[in-house]
Amino acid sequence: MVKLRAYLDSSGKLDSNYLTLAAVAGNDDMWNEFEMEWDKILASHTPKAAYVHMRELAFQVEGFDKNVGWNDNNAFGLSNKCLMHMSYQDKKRFRIFYCAVDLQAWRKLKAETYQIPEPVELCNTYCSETVIGWYLHHYPDIINPHADSVRYFFDRNEYFYQPFFDKWTEKKNIAEKTRAWTPWQTIEEVVPAEMKMTPGIQAADIIAWAVNRENTVQKGKTASYMAHIIRTVIPSLFVVWDEAKMRQQFKPLIYKPW
Repeated sequence: MVKLRAYLDSSGKLDSNYLTLAAVAGNDDMWNEFEMEWDKILASHTPKAAYVHMRELAFQVEGFDKNVGWNDNNAFGLSNKCLMHMSYQDKKRFRIFYCAVDLQAWRKLKAETYQIPEPVELCNTYCSETVIGWYLHHYPDIINPHADSVRYFFDRNEYFYQPFFDKWTEKKNIAEKTRAWTPWQTIEEVVPAEMKMTPGIQAADIIAWAVNRENTVQKGKTASYMAHIIRTVIPSLFVVWDEAKMRQQFKPLIYKPW
């Protein structure tokens, strides 16, 4: 049986201008090697790092304090090494996912009575749940659809964890009562994890931060190019909910077709 692990982290706040949820997913048997190599990258870098967290890295604070030698060059040099490591993974076994929401546009359209899901629901639907769809599509002849074989790890205190956990629980309970199979039954567990101890969540943090950076700063600014490079070198599935896409996908409560 092919088992899958997915790690998720976000960038941005609900009261900010942009919000991105990212996931990295891969076969269970690749993660031990991935994590060992990740730790080697951190330990061999100058200065050494205990973990990667893009907010700290970008501003050289906390674990990446300027007083211990961190600067833009070696900080982003570390994140680039981590991205290269992700790009070396087997393209059949490793995939990134993300969903980004322009919160300014979302608020504008909500004020115009557009019937749009909440940002957390949008991101869980088009990122977290997309992992299951990719898994079932990619391994239709290998997986046992009635076995628990997918594990989700969210960074602690994420907006997205509890709603996703609750939906998973609800879907499983309905399936057990009706005896009608659902892809949600392939999920073995949905748990929070400590970012500083979990390379997979650190990888998702890099993706989420890069996408948010791409959508919130002018081109040419430091690291504004990272998301483009990520999409170029790592297989990815994603959606960006900007104003045009939300107007196309959703309709206002008071709708005139002419």
